[in-house]
Amino acid sequence: MRELLEIIRAEYMFVYGDIIRRKSAFISLLTYPYMLTVFILGIGYGLGGLNTFTEKTGADPLLFYISGSYMMLSIMAVSDDLLWRPDFDHWMGTLPYVLLSPVKRVYRYVAIPLPRLTLVVLLGSTSIVPVFILLHGVSGLVESLAIIAMTIAASLSFIPVSLLIMGLLYRSTGENWRVLNIVRPLIMILLGVYYPRYMMPWVARLITYLIPSSSIIEAVQRLLASLELDSYSWMLIGLATALTLIYLPIGVRSIVKWEGKLRAAGVKTE
Repeated sequence: MRELLEIIRAEYMFVYGDIIRRKSAFISLLTYPYMLTVFILGIGYGLGGLNTFTEKTGADPLLFYISGSYMMLSIMAVSDDLLWRPDFDHWMGTLPYVLLSPVKRVYRYVAIPLPRLTLVVLLGSTSIVPVFILLHGVSGLVESLAIIAMTIAASLSFIPVSLLIMGLLYRSTGENWRVLNIVRPLIMILLGVYYPRYMMPWVARLITYLIPSSSIIEAVQRLLASLELDSYSWMLIGLATALTLIYLPIGVRSIVKWEGKLRAAGVKTE
């Protein structure tokens, strides 16, 4: 346990040291949900209004898109730290030392997303909380806190998926960053953040049910439409939890196999 706490502490110092050094990037992160929401709503109004959207989803477009922007940024921030870390270590020349470290692999990959999860809470408090309170008062505070909690769950549920993608990707190709630049946009679409999955073609919808975070996002969207979590929403959260528990050992094993293969072949540095 002490070893895990030391790794978590080192990861927090690494991430927040960079955030303190790059204050403009931190400020941009806090403003992104507003920027994305204004951009999308601006296009919607420019094309003739958002009444059709409200009729189809039952949700207020402003609340829907500010929540969607917050959830997308949160999930991708947590997953990006995992997906890009091997390439980052390779480019920095630290990958051989990481692989030779006696630190347990599971501990390292548990620690990497935690600093970003803290930012998820901060990002929610500066984006959806003020908007929900402005529109719904005290009840809006409760709703926004529920969405923050569900977003944390969605971010956590995507970690095993990220580990699985990493293990498969880094074992099969040398141009990892090129493939990741294709995979990330596909993930954003399949999460159903901006385009609800029940509106997707059945093939895409079937794929989304294999992504735990997508089920939690749908539960959030149902909350936005009805202002309550019904039995179907709880079933979606249960499905996401079950898939997370299934993917976790598979994702960890995938990473261990990749690192074992890399140690056996040797790390090439440029």
